[in-house]
Amino acid sequence: MKLVRKIKHLLLDPSGKRKKLLENSDVFCMAPWIQLHAQTNGKVAPCCMSSFNPENPIGDLNQDPELSNSWNSANMKQLRLDMLNGRKNSLCHNCYKYQDLGRNSERHHYNRDFQHYYSRVERTNKDGSINDLAIPILDIRFSNKCNYKCRICSSEYSTLWYDEEVKLGRQINPANKEIKVAQDEVKFWESFKALLPTVKRLHFAGGEPLFMDEHYATLEYLIEIGNTDVNLTYNTNFSTLRYKRYNVIEQWKKFRQVDIWASLDGMGEKGDYQRKGQRWNEVEENIRTIQRECSNIFFGVNVTVSIFNIFHVPDFFKHMVEQKFVSPDRMNLYPLFGPNHFCVDTLPKELKEKATVLYADFELNYLNKLSKSENIKNHCKSVITLMNSNERNLAGEFNHTIKSVDTIRGEDFSQVFPELTSMIKQNI
Repeated sequence: MKLVRKIKHLLLDPSGKRKKLLENSDVFCMAPWIQLHAQTNGKVAPCCMSSFNPENPIGDLNQDPELSNSWNSANMKQLRLDMLNGRKNSLCHNCYKYQDLGRNSERHHYNRDFQHYYSRVERTNKDGSINDLAIPILDIRFSNKCNYKCRICSSEYSTLWYDEEVKLGRQINPANKEIKVAQDEVKFWESFKALLPTVKRLHFAGGEPLFMDEHYATLEYLIEIGNTDVNLTYNTNFSTLRYKRYNVIEQWKKFRQVDIWASLDGMGEKGDYQRKGQRWNEVEENIRTIQRECSNIFFGVNVTVSIFNIFHVPDFFKHMVEQKFVSPDRMNLYPLFGPNHFCVDTLPKELKEKATVLYADFELNYLNKLSKSENIKNHCKSVITLMNSNERNLAGEFNHTIKSVDTIRGEDFSQVFPELTSMIKQNI
């Protein structure tokens, strides 16, 4: 079968350009040909990884709520041309970071999973535009509404952070406790709905999508127009399966496939501290519920690795796999890049050495004996590479932030993370 595919590709692409772009290029990505993404602040980008660089967004829904106008904007056309010509674009710097750490970036996943859309690349106009306005993938973050206030987060992505940021004296806009993706919600919603009849994959994140009215309205509209063959995907804290009058499981059952990527950074007390609002026993029960009731759901976990959980990740992975909550190849590690004082490369030398030994032992004595472990091995190595790549001392900032938030929340970092107590003691 592989030989047949190779022969077919040679016949269809005798110059080998397709392979050069999809497999050999350091910059090419399918995302700008198949997807639109919008962050809570209205900035439009080809994917969520590129949205963290606001210097040259491909659109701004607060200035132009017509979503499709971003599809062939000047910056989007330039991005496509840069990729076709092997030039790096600043929008994609996060993927370049991951690649420098020796791990597969989102770019690799797009090229692997969506190469069946490659004919769109061949139809790209000389100016970088695309005539086809049927956009296969949409990833719209409707608002920052959230029921958590995670330690690594802020009011930009969580409404619950707002009041604490005011108490902490951080500079925020008092008018923006709840941020909407577009100021003109009516025009935006109409432009969004216009793209739904032909969408093939719809991604929801936030904020917390399972706490957003727009999320449920979108599912109702898809059911109404009969487009239930769409693949639904989520980044969610997975804290609830019910919202107002909705039982999301009953909606999910009507769709062909649902991919859930739960944002979980740890279990028990350590996990609940990091993701304030989490009740670990309820998360586990929600996982068991979908396993019992929904055969069309594929469950996975995305872990953001920071100072908080660097020593907890191996045990967390073991727990999730051994409880059969997740397959070993459905758990991803994403190193935190900011805030800087929570990044693993700011750990003191002695803790870095302990973590390096811990992960080496984890691979040797556990992962090497486990099937489907190549992905998590690659991700663990990238975390350790990042951790040992810099020597930064931000203990003072770390200490101040931890103590300030602990005081507001009535929590005690040292009791929850005794293995990291030295981080606090450095500047007492």
